[in-house]
Amino acid sequence: MLRVALCSAATLVLCAGLLRADDKSTKSTNKNDKKHEATIVKVDKANGNVTVRMKGENGKEEEKTFKLTGDVRMWDSEGRVATIVFFRSGNDVLVVEREGKLVEMKPHQKGQKENASTNKEKKPGEK
Repeated sequence: MLRVALCSAATLVLCAGLLRADDKSTKSTNKNDKKHEATIVKVDKANGNVTVRMKGENGKEEEKTFKLTGDVRMWDSEGRVATIVFFRSGNDVLVVEREGKLVEMKPHQKGQKENASTNKEKKPGEK
């Protein structure tokens, strides 16, 4: 009985530590995040890359290719988790990059302000 209790306590401590560590990596707001309105130029599913056209730091249009890693969060137009299959060439998106790497990508209409409620789930009966 004592052995089961100690094993359970050790497992609980390890799981709590993992959850806490995971919480740091999934923060959606970071002062180093750069948000850009962009248009998808090419989606390379085989190599796991997406190329987008966006305004660079100098204000000129430029193309940038991002590697799609497991850390990239992708959302559909209703705020649900999406895969790269959802995105197509010509789609307008909002890309969030940190330290030159893609962090998040979601559909975005040109000229539309970012809405914090995009990622909120709708309650039953809500329109």
